[in-house]
Amino acid sequence: MHLDPRILRAAALGVVLLVVYGSRMTKGSVTKTPEGLVFGIKPLIAWVRIIILPVLILFVVYVMTTHIHTAPWWLYLAFFAAIAFILAQMPGTITLTSIGITQRFWFRPSKTIQYNEIMAIQTSQGGRITRVLGDNRVQITHTSNHCAAEEFRQELEHRTGKRVTA
Repeated sequence: MHLDPRILRAAALGVVLLVVYGSRMTKGSVTKTPEGLVFGIKPLIAWVRIIILPVLILFVVYVMTTHIHTAPWWLYLAFFAAIAFILAQMPGTITLTSIGITQRFWFRPSKTIQYNEIMAIQTSQGGRITRVLGDNRVQITHTSNHCAAEEFRQELEHRTGKRVTA
């Protein structure tokens, strides 16, 4: 089976545009658990990663195995290292507990800041990114991939008594 590169390019561009604009339009919602308020990744972002990442891997493996010239071993290694890097950079789930804020990741250690240790709450990129800075040199970041940015800032202001700065 031969795949037409023009169709693949158009489909990939369409998916990228859908994800970029769709992720900005969707807000997501906060989940209330016994542990506290949970700000996870937006469902659209999670599904894109679940679907697109395996498709990308299969596409690259398909191209590398059907191409007339064999690819050097380091190219395979670089590709899978890039995939591992992307997975390691995934934003962690943020939880506002009764005593502090935690951020848990899949492949990195968790971060925790107690409410009384929060030095500043900063926003950037028009409010899409919120950084919580602790006096213990820990920084927790709520990105545009997380749910409910405005609710996150309001709840932090309420729990800490600090104002969000731009």
